[in-house]
Amino acid sequence: MESYLLLKFTLDRKFDELIQSNIYNFENIGFEVDDPIEKRNLLMELPEWEISDINVVDNGTISYGVYFEESDLGKNELERLRNFLIQNIENFESEELFIDNSNWEEEWKKSYKSFNIGNKIFIKPSWEERPETDRIIIEIDPKMAFGTGTHETTSMCMEYVENDNLIGKDILDIGCGSGILSILAKKLNANQVDACDIDKIAIASTKENAIINNVELNAFESNLFSNVKNKYDLIFANILAEIIVVMLDDVDDFLKENGRLVLSGIIKEKEKLVKDKLKSKGFEVIDTKYKNDWVLISAGKKNA
Repeated sequence: MESYLLLKFTLDRKFDELIQSNIYNFENIGFEVDDPIEKRNLLMELPEWEISDINVVDNGTISYGVYFEESDLGKNELERLRNFLIQNIENFESEELFIDNSNWEEEWKKSYKSFNIGNKIFIKPSWEERPETDRIIIEIDPKMAFGTGTHETTSMCMEYVENDNLIGKDILDIGCGSGILSILAKKLNANQVDACDIDKIAIASTKENAIINNVELNAFESNLFSNVKNKYDLIFANILAEIIVVMLDDVDDFLKENGRLVLSGIIKEKEKLVKDKLKSKGFEVIDTKYKNDWVLISAGKKNA
């Protein structure tokens, strides 16, 4: 598919939870967030000479872009999202654009730069030169898949596991996006890495990025565990809190006896929701990490 529909809008930061909590109730094929605070955090990782002429101003707003198929379904879902926002946000304004994928990717190349994550990881777009570094290099061709490392939910997961001993372990990455977490797991010498997502564009992106990074992993479409067959030592779930809660109903069937969960994509207001569900399913929280408005929770079975 070469063309897409794009709904663009800018909102006061107070509406971010509303957007993040509801955006995946609509059948979109891509979601981007232009948050000045996230930009500042990213720029801090870059060499000073690269950002000397960049001035990021935070005026209290966040800009969003939501991509839809250029089809009857896409048009209906775009209108459904627009109507939802009109009903929930006073004086809501938006812009609808027609965009082709090649132009979208060219725009990415203008804005997506190399950066460090944690103490060991270096993320670079596939079109940049490979640097001399002792860090683990992960090359990403973002396409239209979520999870390029710039968002707190993804970077927290990577920072959390960079010192883990994953040698020989079996990993499942639910909601794999660009495949960045799965690729990191393979570069940390994990055994079998399965990556799944409900979005076919994410699966295509994950497979392409695995090839770019010269790693072998198994990427497939799945609605949570619907097409998952194995048990795992570690399950990543970088997805919304409400979806994590649903996932936890079935997770026992796919987690090894001493397995762990690393759950991200949780906005602070939903932390208790996830922790209460973990407790009800016999899990205990091992660790909790925070970055801005986002939470990472690591958990394992009690007495495991």
